[in-house]
Amino acid sequence: MNSGEVLTCALCNYQLQDGDINQLRVSRNQKRKFHEYQIQKTFANFVNNARGIIKCPNRDCKWVVEVRNPNERFRVKCNACSNEFCSICNQQYHYRSNCQEVPQITQRWFVWCNTERGNYWKIRAQQDASCRAQLDDYEKQQGANAKRNEELRRRYEELKADEELKAKTCRLCPHCKRVVQHMGGCSSMICGQNYHGGDQQSGCGKNFDWDQALPYIPIVNTVQEQMKSALENQQRVVHTGIRCKNCHKEIEGIRFDCIHCHSLNYCEICEQRCTLAHSEELRRQKKQQHVFRLVTTPEASHK
Repeated sequence: MNSGEVLTCALCNYQLQDGDINQLRVSRNQKRKFHEYQIQKTFANFVNNARGIIKCPNRDCKWVVEVRNPNERFRVKCNACSNEFCSICNQQYHYRSNCQEVPQITQRWFVWCNTERGNYWKIRAQQDASCRAQLDDYEKQQGANAKRNEELRRRYEELKADEELKAKTCRLCPHCKRVVQHMGGCSSMICGQNYHGGDQQSGCGKNFDWDQALPYIPIVNTVQEQMKSALENQQRVVHTGIRCKNCHKEIEGIRFDCIHCHSLNYCEICEQRCTLAHSEELRRQKKQQHVFRLVTTPEASHK
């Protein structure tokens, strides 16, 4: 541990990973020291060689890992605390949406669950008497919805607070467009930490001037009015080739796409009961609630 290098196998020079260290026949305290040493060396390599790193966003976790392409978005699972997150934005991993879209999608989902689902079915029931059953079901499920909505409200409030903080303290790395936080010091930056060390974050490892970097633009809080207008005026569409996970029919109308599941879509008829069941299952597993994307126009591809 005094050689200045990362820990390797004595026979083949294989660099030890977290799982390998955990299997060493040494005391728990010694394993902890090994883990901390590996983290320090990873940061040292990152600074000296401008390599990209990913750091676990869990504040109580020190786990980091080097990456070949820090600009690539992929799902990360922390080997230390099992936290799963996006390699770019550090948030819950999301499919079929980029990091910039997630706050807006989250806000739209909260507004839909909180107010616009009921408004939508009231309008549809006026237009088509057969939709009255959906409105009745919505009213019956208000108690279950209230519990889910409270969780979504907390997540939404956290999102707004986070957006406000990022608008004040963050800018975009000109190389990888990652959101970088600056807690003080001079304007010379390395994407992933302050230029002179400290304040480690995930980053691509390239230098830039903080004063010249583009500011972070927070999400616009006009979603409710935009959604209300869009839902009132939307045309009935068929999402060709995409079937509801519950009723297995080709989806018509609004398509609800879970951005945190690899492939999970519901039609507007099945949405309320199925997303409530999905939320309850996540709650039992003590996992963060998932967000659904409201798709109102056909898409060329679905990946």
